[in-house]
This record gives sequence, C-alpha cells and structure tokens, in this order.
Amino acid sequence: MTSDELKEIIKNHKPSSVRYYDQKSYKIGVNSAIYQYPAHEAPDNRVPVPFVRRAVKITKGYFAKVGNITYSSPTEEGVKTGGWFEENLADTYDANNEEMETAAMFEDSITYGQAWELHWFNAEDGFKFTVLPVDQCIPIWSDDIIPELIGFVWHRRSGDVERATFYDSAEYIEYTKKTNEDDWTQDMEKSGKHLYGRVPVLQALTDRDGRNLFDHCLPLIDFYDKMASMVANEHEKFAESILLLRDAIDGVTQDENGMTDIDKVNRWRIIDHLGENVATAAQYLERNVNDTFINNTLDRLERLIYEMLCLFNPNDDSFATASGIAQAYKLLGFELAVADMESYFSQFLQARIKLIANHGSGRIAEPKNADYVTIHFARNLPFDIERMAQIVTMLAGGKQVISRETMLKWFPATMIDSNEFDKVNAENPPVKNAFGNYE
Repeated sequence: MTSDELKEIIKNHKPSSVRYYDQKSYKIGVNSAIYQYPAHEAPDNRVPVPFVRRAVKITKGYFAKVGNITYSSPTEEGVKTGGWFEENLADTYDANNEEMETAAMFEDSITYGQAWELHWFNAEDGFKFTVLPVDQCIPIWSDDIIPELIGFVWHRRSGDVERATFYDSAEYIEYTKKTNEDDWTQDMEKSGKHLYGRVPVLQALTDRDGRNLFDHCLPLIDFYDKMASMVANEHEKFAESILLLRDAIDGVTQDENGMTDIDKVNRWRIIDHLGENVATAAQYLERNVNDTFINNTLDRLERLIYEMLCLFNPNDDSFATASGIAQAYKLLGFELAVADMESYFSQFLQARIKLIANHGSGRIAEPKNADYVTIHFARNLPFDIERMAQIVTMLAGGKQVISRETMLKWFPATMIDSNEFDKVNAENPPVKNAFGNYE
C-alpha cells in the first residue's frame, strides 16, 4: 500500500467517524442533539434523558453479562471432540479475559452497529485479542457478491503523531507521520508477517444491515429532551415573573443614598416603605402552563421510545404486578429482538474460535474440531422458582421429577459448592426399609 492510497482510505472514512461520536454521546447519556444548538440567554437548561444508556445496559446485561455465554465440545456426528475446547482454547480465553471482551464487543455492536477485534500472536504470550475503538477502524472489502475482508487499517493519533497499521492476509505494515505532515512513512521495525492466513481482524454484527440498537428512535428521544428542557426553563422563569403594580413606582426621586423606589424593589425584592403612591394590591404576571398536557405528552413519548426499542419499560408499575403470562407477552418483543442479535453475533464468536484454531504456528491440536464447538447462550432474567415448582409438582401428580443434585445447582455458587450433594449424603446415610431396599 502506498502513502497516497493510505491517505485516500483515511480521507474517505472521516464522515463515518463523525457519526460514531454522536452515537457514543447517546450511549454515555450526554445526548448530542440537545447540545448542538449554541448557548443563548438564561435560562438555557439542557436536559438529556439517558434512554439509550439504559437500553444499552439492560440489553447487554440480559444477553452478554459475564457468564451468559459459554462453550463446550461435545461429540457430534460420530466425531470425538469432547473436551477439545477446554484443552486447547480455555486457557487462551482466560488469559485474554474473554468474557469481558465479548461483553465489550456486544456493547459496541449495539451502539455503533459493528465492533472490531484485533488478533495477534507472539511466542511469549501466545494468542492475544482485544477490542478496537470503532472510530479507528477502516475495513477494506472485496467487491464479490459476498464481500470478503481483504484489508484493514487501524488509524489512531497519539499527541502530534498519527499511526496507521495496514493488515492483509499475510502481513501487517506500520505507517507513521506527524499531524502537520502530508506523507506517510513505513516503520519497518514494527511491521512483519503473521500466520493467520486471513486478515487478523474480526467484525461483530447484531443486525443484518449493520444497524445499531437505537438510531431509529433518536427523533423521539431528541423531542423528549427538548420537552424536558423546556419544562426546566419554565420552572426557572417562574422566579423571574414580572411584578404588576396598580400605580407606577417612582423611578425618578432619589433618597439620601441616591436610590429610587425602583432601585429598592430590584435590590431587596420587597415593596414596603416605598411611599403612598404605591398601591396596596400587587400580583405577578405568570404564564399559565397546562401541566396535564405536558405530562401526557412526556408519558406518551416515553412509552413510544421503549416500544420502538423493543424494550420493556422499567418504569411501568403494572409490569411488576402482572401475571407471568402477561410479563412474558411484554417481554416477547425484547426477546425476539435479542434472539435476532444472537444469530448474527454468534457468527463472530464462531469466527474467533476458527481464527485462533487455524493459526499457522500449529499451537492448536486438531483445528478442524473448531467446527464442533457449541456456544451456549443464557438469558439474565429473574424467575419465580416457587411458582415453577408448584406447577411441576401439580403436573407430576405430587411425584419428584427433579433430582436433589439438580436442585442444588439452582443456588448461587457462593452458597453451595460442588461437594454439597456428597455432604448431604454423609449427614443422611441411606436407610433400609422393611423390604430391604434403601430409601
């Protein structure tokens, strides 16, 4: 890649990176739309309501919370792969804090519509991978009917130095330049070959078209922010209401201190001792604000925002008191949306396993077994275990249908350890009944 080609790639990417900053502002709760207008005379309250921040946290916690995604290698179709993942990849995943990395990739993908993970290898540390900031990532796709990642540029700044690393299927090349310079220079000491056999960068998506979780709801959120800011301004203006007096206050005659009656009102905010010309009746000129109209509008917008995000409204008082089936229907849209995200995000997780397994160093035994790794997804929702137990008991006619060992697994690991079942048996040894059988 030449310096001119690199400059052109970075130049074409700049419009996309601007959008990432807007999306990040909504994710952290400082919504950009409410701050884009220049400041004007007070009151000028800007009240961003962090709907997106809450939606991102809830969705991430529901799907990608640490412990929700696990891996195993069962035996499938006559191929003996049991334990392959545990023996070959488990240590690498632990060394890279994979659960946190995966959660971060999911958070980026629902925030920006995509997430990127860089992989590298060295003899001392083995396989390494990390999440790249989305605004620093520039993919290069083929023009095939199914586009293939044929190149990648990681562009970042550090002080007055810009760096750009180009990756293809065989090598990586480091370029540097000063921010006030025009041409890029190769840094050969930080360039070299890699053995991944493909571009060592993975993309994670949660949508077919690379859309994020909330862009389609931003007009509703922006309108809500404007309404909330308007209400805040009106409350502040209440303290600045205009004082009406029946007769004019003397603004000409000055006392021994050089103050007129108007000066005294402005200074002390009282109308006592201003002379006989001041009427005894005074009132404030106030704007008659229809609170019911404002509250109904804000409530309607809030309901629409959560509905369009396919997310249950945590502020809905009726949700907590609803029946189980009613709650299930309220969560149906959210579950369907998350299930769709799972379909696309799982492709990234499988690609990560295959990328490491097929590395040319030969560190991973039997790399073909990567195809048989099963990815397990759990949902992080509270369940009414007592109600479930009652239903199961009723349907089973009062008979035990679950072993005691399985029941113990329902408790948190901080309460019950793996030897609990043996401890129970030791404290309650089996006893023979009248028929000579152990109970």
